Amino acid sequence: MDLKYESNTMMGKFNAVSFMFAGLGALVMAEFFYLSRFSHGVEGMCLSNSWMGEDLIGVSLVSLTVFVSISSLVASDDDYSVDKEWMKFFSTVVLVGVMCVMVFSMSKVFFFYFFFESSLLPTMVLILGWGYQPERLQAGLQMVMYTVCGSLPLLSLIGMILVSSGSDSMLVLHMLGENTMGDYNLLWLFLFLGMLVKIPVFMVHGWLPKAHVEAPLSGSMLLAGILLKLGIFGVCRVLYFSGTPSAEFSSAVMVISMWGGVICSLLCLCFFDLKSIIAYSSIAHMALSLAGIFSYNSLGWMGGLCMALAHGVCSPVMFSLANYTYMCSGSRSILLCKGILKSMPALSSMWFIFCGLNLGCPPSANFFSECFLFCCIMGSSWVMIIPLLMMCFLAAGYSLFIYSSVNHGYQSKLMRSHQGLSTRFLCSMVVSGTILFAVFINLDVMFV
Repeated sequence: MDLKYESNTMMGKFNAVSFMFAGLGALVMAEFFYLSRFSHGVEGMCLSNSWMGEDLIGVSLVSLTVFVSISSLVASDDDYSVDKEWMKFFSTVVLVGVMCVMVFSMSKVFFFYFFFESSLLPTMVLILGWGYQPERLQAGLQMVMYTVCGSLPLLSLIGMILVSSGSDSMLVLHMLGENTMGDYNLLWLFLFLGMLVKIPVFMVHGWLPKAHVEAPLSGSMLLAGILLKLGIFGVCRVLYFSGTPSAEFSSAVMVISMWGGVICSLLCLCFFDLKSIIAYSSIAHMALSLAGIFSYNSLGWMGGLCMALAHGVCSPVMFSLANYTYMCSGSRSILLCKGILKSMPALSSMWFIFCGLNLGCPPSANFFSECFLFCCIMGSSWVMIIPLLMMCFLAAGYSLFIYSSVNHGYQSKLMRSHQGLSTRFLCSMVVSGTILFAVFINLDVMFV
């Protein structure tokens, strides 16, 4: 009895602290509006010491990391219990956030690679330690195999670059202005392979849906909100310090990412597991962001960054909604968790808002980022208009498919009676939605 009372008292104090830190996360995310006056790229990097630096994309992703990390802790109250060793869980989530902050702050290539790959370890601990099914072992092993196979060629080429240039500073490598890989497309592929696995691009994406399905809520939120952005950030950094690949390589990456996004969007209409649908929609959104970056257009760079930030807020919230729906119905299948609109209209309204944001309704940041990306990608090649239109149509299709399947229809008998949404759950939803709607107001300041 004393242990239970002590646990409840401890949880009450932790919930109060969670509210405070959630507010802090919103403030840090709002700080992004002020810090957006940083110049673009490494040219605008401000060195704080010999191995750390700040620029627009790094600072904005650091703010996103703080926000998503705190939100994942606030949303994962079910994982805080004595028998689940909540202090280890808390420390693991914080460690993931710290690793990602270090990645976004590094100006040395070797330290960047070290923290880039080290972020895998605490993520593995989250999946294996607090996952739900025995299949989490297979998901963790698959994630490790994909990451190792992509990172070893990257490590060897980074070593070659450091030996040839005599420096591992991104600023020095950028100022040298050398095209390190020349026109050897195979070397460019090896250099970018570690980043493409982390994004992930279609054909090297097999680890992500399984990792999402087997991960706890906080693991899914961190994967979607932060860890996928490591790949986008890595592509931007590699382009800055290694030069521009050949036109053939860039076109191949754009074609694979765009048509891979179309295939993943189609797969979203074939699955019944909510987590799988949201995971494949993440692959489609990141494919669009990657194509914008490889267009080598300032508008594409703007759209790619804005898409990454908007997805980093919207996708974790959708995983949180899927988890809350699972808590109410005992199932993540859209065939079994129907009729939420009748029993929980507040949860249904949250599904409506964030499904709308996911498909890019105005005036959200998703909408403006898609406008930027559509303009630059079609400007680079008119052939791309076909996959672009298909992705636009399919995004609306699977977003409406999720909302209508979960909220309408005959109410499932599995749906348990519930007292309603918790206060902190509603607060986290409101804060996330406000950020997504408000980001567009600052777009003119951010990209001037």
